[in-house]
Amino acid sequence: MLRIALSAALSAGALFASGAAAQSALPSAAEAVRLVREHRTNGYVTVAQTLAYAARARSESFRLADIRAERRPGEDFARVRICYWLRPPGTQALPSCGIGFVVTTNPAHVEPERRFAGLGRDLQDGREAFLRGLDRELAQIADPQTRALRGLLDPYDLYDDR
Repeated sequence: MLRIALSAALSAGALFASGAAAQSALPSAAEAVRLVREHRTNGYVTVAQTLAYAARARSESFRLADIRAERRPGEDFARVRICYWLRPPGTQALPSCGIGFVVTTNPAHVEPERRFAGLGRDLQDGREAFLRGLDRELAQIADPQTRALRGLLDPYDLYDDR
């Protein structure tokens, strides 16, 4: 009798464990976007608040276009892209999706896709760092030679010039 009860308890435990393992860490598209918008950056504000602040502070050159989630087969996480328009005043621009986040649930986790480079790093560092990053990108758009030189020298840059 004890052997039957022990066998039943073990099989119930195995069913519980397989059910918990079957619960995916992959969020839905709407949940992934919500997690990114509500993610608190190192500046103690959310990503949505930082983007709204940048749109007000640089209204002539920066505008948020879209926040979209994408999934790739075989990955246990979702990628969220923040698309925006960045242009020097008086010129045309196409939207760019250069800021990315990696998102999982169970437990909920959000982190920049490229932690040490680009506007995603600046966004993670807070409002003022993001504005400085936007200004740096605008300066590179305005002067293509600076952009080419920066692209060549960035791998060898030992200092963080933010």
